[in-house]
Amino acid sequence: MDKYWIWLATLKYIGPVMQKNLYSYFNGDLKRIYHSTQEDLKDVPGITTRMIQQIIDNKSFEKVDSISRTIEEKGIGLLPITDERYPEIAKTCGESPILLYFNGRLQKLERSIGVVGARRCTEYGKKVARDIGKELAKREIVLVSGFAKGIDSYSQAACMKEGGKTISFLGSGVDICYPTEQRKLYDELIESGSVFLSKYPPGTSVKQQHFIERNALISAWSNEVIIVEAGVKSGALWTAKFAERQKREVYAVPHPIYSLEGKGCNRLLTEGKMPYIGIESIFQVDSNEDFKKSNVDKSSVILKEIQHSTSITLLKQRLGSEICDIEDQLFSLELEGKVIIRGDHVIKL
Repeated sequence: MDKYWIWLATLKYIGPVMQKNLYSYFNGDLKRIYHSTQEDLKDVPGITTRMIQQIIDNKSFEKVDSISRTIEEKGIGLLPITDERYPEIAKTCGESPILLYFNGRLQKLERSIGVVGARRCTEYGKKVARDIGKELAKREIVLVSGFAKGIDSYSQAACMKEGGKTISFLGSGVDICYPTEQRKLYDELIESGSVFLSKYPPGTSVKQQHFIERNALISAWSNEVIIVEAGVKSGALWTAKFAERQKREVYAVPHPIYSLEGKGCNRLLTEGKMPYIGIESIFQVDSNEDFKKSNVDKSSVILKEIQHSTSITLLKQRLGSEICDIEDQLFSLELEGKVIIRGDHVIKL
């Protein structure tokens, strides 16, 4: 059945959205798609005459057989969208194809964070990238990036050295190391248990358009995305655009206002993106949610204890060991209009 996945994924003019439309319309029967007629295809949502003709004119496995031989020879894996290792968060993104090729050890993701930035980066950018890589490794969170020179590779190398895992999306086939001068890092990442992924068959060379498509997949496979360093025309800003479209939280590292390499990041901040000022920037969001939930429980206990009215001193005596931030809780309750505080006295409304 692999040959049908490869066949559909390599058809010209049939992009990720149409691939999934066809898969859905034919109830996952790829063989039916291959043998379909013009009449069978005419009611597929969004399909065009050119797409139909492409399917009709390509009833051959010659190209597929060549790709199959290559992936077998080079030990390259296939990841169809039905595989449990294909993240659910990525499946729903329009840019995600029905098939990806991978080299390395691919495991099911629990949580992953995208880290991207400028190729020509500053010392400040390098340090931030390395720190992020180390912190994600310590938390056993997979780092997703593009294996480009600069921020991408600095963050990935640091993550690897700390014992972490990374996912690299390439603008070429996974059997091609680009940039070529990063061959050593490529091999080290593979040996350490990381993985390289691509929507392009092995042997596919790098093209400019591929980098934009690769950026979309970086954000699709990430729960959050951090833009470490980016000029006003940086490719990393494309990743931020895709992340916004895919409903991912975007974090931007603040830069001095005179830093050309950081103007793109600063612009993202003026547009309302979250500032990244340390790993706590991301995990504070999680802890805030936990805090809000705990506040609900604490507030209920305090309101029950107050009955009609009481003194704050007495509340502390009764609940101090259970709730150490009583005054903060009471202040929140007052803002919510549930109590009134008068000196040491609190009245329940």
